[in-house]
Amino acid sequence: MSNTETGVKLDVRAYPIAEPKGSVVAFASVTIDDMFAVNNIRVVNSDKGPFVAMPQVKDKEGQYRDICFPVTSELCKQMNEAILGAYAAEKEKAAPAKESTTEKLREGAKEAKAQPAKTGEKAAPKKSDPEL
Repeated sequence: MSNTETGVKLDVRAYPIAEPKGSVVAFASVTIDDMFAVNNIRVVNSDKGPFVAMPQVKDKEGQYRDICFPVTSELCKQMNEAILGAYAAEKEKAAPAKESTTEKLREGAKEAKAQPAKTGEKAAPKKSDPEL
């Protein structure tokens, strides 16, 4: 996903976590103007909704500090919108596929139960059959 709202070209990739175990729901990567890439950007879920957390490192005092970050508020806003938009798009892509697969399995199971067993067909051999 590219975004050039403020004249800065952003190429954003979001990678939702299939089954998040904590508050991190996705990771993202951003390439800025085809010259600088930032990986391990986190999309974190909170009570107020998802937000973007830049890559961090723990300092001597045990405080977390961002390794890299947008310097201007315009770029910060542009990056946040682009990352959250990419995350929403990827999440939306994954949701219908998951639902349709589950629905197909349910429909197949219903059809299998509804079909009467055909007479004259040989049943699958059991492990104890001597023919094996």
